[in-house]
Amino acid sequence: MSPGSGRKSLRKYEVTNLLFFLGLILALGILVTFVFRHYGTRNQVIEEESDLGVVSEALSDASDVGLFYLGTKISETQRQYRSRLEIPVTDDGLLKELFDLPGVDEVTLDQRILIIRKSGSVRWDAIRPGVRRIINNHLHIHY
Repeated sequence: MSPGSGRKSLRKYEVTNLLFFLGLILALGILVTFVFRHYGTRNQVIEEESDLGVVSEALSDASDVGLFYLGTKISETQRQYRSRLEIPVTDDGLLKELFDLPGVDEVTLDQRILIIRKSGSVRWDAIRPGVRRIINNHLHIHY
């Protein structure tokens, strides 16, 4: 064995390893790009297809507070209204209509969440359809 032949085989080994790892890095880069594009597109489609109105709700007859999760932002900041007297002049009818529902004592708007506090004597089954109707009408008319 000649003195330079060991170095040549070692150099071949290093080049082979370098090419292998560069190929592996390239393949992982392509995979990561595909995954991010796939999930990014999927989320956009879900947002576009989602209902602008009430997406889900958290209501319990044991609680006087109910949450309605919306498919779009309804306010930029949290705003709480404890009575009809607190409804601002700039209200586009949403708050007035919600307070018109029998049993609604308080309304809180927090971006994509509508929080309703009801009186204890009224059941959620009496309030739920009205809230859904008002939200859907409000969002379809104004957005």
